Amino acid sequence: MANNNYNLSKDYQFNITVTDNTYAGKLALPYVTAAVKSPDTIAKGYVRQIDGLNSKAVISNLGISDPIQAAACGFSTTDAPANLALTEQVLTLTDMKVNQEVCRGTIFPTWIGENMDRNGNLPGTFEDFLLATVAAKAGAHIENMIWKGSGDPALVGFQSNDGSLDQTGADASAMKDFHEVDLDGAISTADILDDLAAVYDKVVGSVQGILSKPGFGFYMNHKTYSLYAQKLAAATTYQQLGAAGDFRSLTYMGFPIYVCPGMFNDTIVATYPENLVVGTNLATDWTEARVIPTYQFDGSDNVRIVMNFAMGVQTAVGTDGVYATSVWT
Repeated sequence: MANNNYNLSKDYQFNITVTDNTYAGKLALPYVTAAVKSPDTIAKGYVRQIDGLNSKAVISNLGISDPIQAAACGFSTTDAPANLALTEQVLTLTDMKVNQEVCRGTIFPTWIGENMDRNGNLPGTFEDFLLATVAAKAGAHIENMIWKGSGDPALVGFQSNDGSLDQTGADASAMKDFHEVDLDGAISTADILDDLAAVYDKVVGSVQGILSKPGFGFYMNHKTYSLYAQKLAAATTYQQLGAAGDFRSLTYMGFPIYVCPGMFNDTIVATYPENLVVGTNLATDWTEARVIPTYQFDGSDNVRIVMNFAMGVQTAVGTDGVYATSVWT
C-alpha cells in the first residue's frame, strides 16, 4: 500500500522565509498539504495517494483470467491473448480553490500580545493561524467531496459525481463498475449484520480474488459503523467484555473496517486501499496559498486567504469491489 508520510505542520523538512504574503509552489506545500491530506480517508491510508500530477494520470492494470491450459510440448498462443487484457483507468484532476475573508477586528484583541499593529503588517504567527484554520475546514470539505462528488467544483467522487446518493450519481461515480448489492432501505441496527453478509457474499460470489488483496476490508461512515457496534454490544458475548471491550477497531469476518466520514449514509463498500486512488498536484508549481491584507488597500478591516490546488479520484481496477446501497433498487 502506498503511504505518503507528509508532515502536516508548517515545519515541512525545510525552513522557509516568506515575503509579500505569498506561498507558491513548494512554499505552499505545508498549508495546502494540511488541507488535502488531513481528511481521515487520506490521512489514515485508506486510499492510495499519487501526488505531483499536472492534469491526468493513466492507471494501468494487467487482467488475467483462466490462465491454466492442457499440457502440451509447444507454447500455445491461441488462448493467451484472450485471457490477458491491459486495462486503463484515467484519473483526471479538477482545479479547486479556497476563498475566505476574515475581519481582523473579531480576533484583534487575541493577537495584541503578538505585536499586531492595526496599521502595520500581519505577524507571521497570525498568518499561520489563518492558514491552518482554513486548511482544517477545507480538509473536512474534501473528505466529503472525494466520496460524494461535487457539482461545483465538478469533481467525480468514489460514490457519486454530484453530491447526491442516487442511481444517476452512482452510475457516473468512480465506483460505477463495482459489483452492486441492493440493500432493502436504510441500514439499521436490526439488519446491519444481514447487509454486511450480503456484501461479503457478493464478494465471494463475484470477485473472490480481492479477498487476498493486502488490506481488503469494508468501508463505511461513522453512522453505519456505530450501528454495527450497537449490534455487537447487544450480543451476550460482547456484554461480557465489559469495560475491556474495544469498539474503536472492530472487524467483520476478520477483515478491517475503514471508517470514512465522507461516505454516504446507508452504504457499504468492499475493496482494498490500493484500488482507491486519490491524485493531486501537490509538490508542483501549480499549488498556491496566499494571505492578502486587503485592509491595507480598500479601507476595510479584512484579510483574505486563498488556496489553489487540484485533485481527483479513480479506481485502479474498475470491477475490484462491491458497492452496496439501496439506490440500485
